[in-house]
Amino acid sequence: MTQSGLPGVSIMTVAADGLFFVRLLVEQVRATIGARPYEVIVVDRGSRDGLREWARAQPDVRLLTHRVWPWQRGHRHGEAAEYGARHARHDRIVLLDSDAHPMEADWLHRSADLLDAKTRLAGAIFRSPHIGNPHGWYVHPHFMAFLKSDLGGLVVLRKIRGEDTDTGEEATIRVLEAGLGIVGHEIAFCPAFDVGHPRVPTMAGGVFHAWYVSRLTHNEAEVIRETEGQVSRTRYLDPLLARLRAAYGG
Repeated sequence: MTQSGLPGVSIMTVAADGLFFVRLLVEQVRATIGARPYEVIVVDRGSRDGLREWARAQPDVRLLTHRVWPWQRGHRHGEAAEYGARHARHDRIVLLDSDAHPMEADWLHRSADLLDAKTRLAGAIFRSPHIGNPHGWYVHPHFMAFLKSDLGGLVVLRKIRGEDTDTGEEATIRVLEAGLGIVGHEIAFCPAFDVGHPRVPTMAGGVFHAWYVSRLTHNEAEVIRETEGQVSRTRYLDPLLARLRAAYGG
């Protein structure tokens, strides 16, 4: 424990472009972090929109590069997150998606600060019937707090069961199988940024998540098919950006 009485924390995100959202994430971390020691780790996967240049100029941001090889299929988010977590300076780590950011001042008190010998995971609860997960829910990696000392043991972020589980789902399975506790916050619709879809964006435990942003940037056609046209750049991303800029500036 530090002189402030609050444990240090490493806030981590994985990004491939998305400068506006990563900058908003960092600014909101600064606004809510309080007196505790912290760092922000940005694991970059080939951004070309100025994100890397911006991150290098920030005194509280550590920029790491996770190389993506042409033969690696899928988004490989979990592997990149594990790479970043291994470089964290604090044992308490909070993984945020690059299109997520804290909105409420007590978000760390409700997640990372509650980790202890019996509680090993905290964050947003996503309910899904994935065949590899008997519990029907898991802590979603858009907002997941865990201990670095558990990485590779209780906490595995990559997908190791193929399509039977999602990124980060293995951590929930392992923690529950070990008889340990999880602090979960239900995902709820965020009416403050109501654009283009009846269920997104969302809030959970004081953390906002836009959803779809990275996929819209890199594979809009796939998202449009999945959402039957409800989520696209023009119907969702552009009006969401306008709402966020009106709320935060920039």
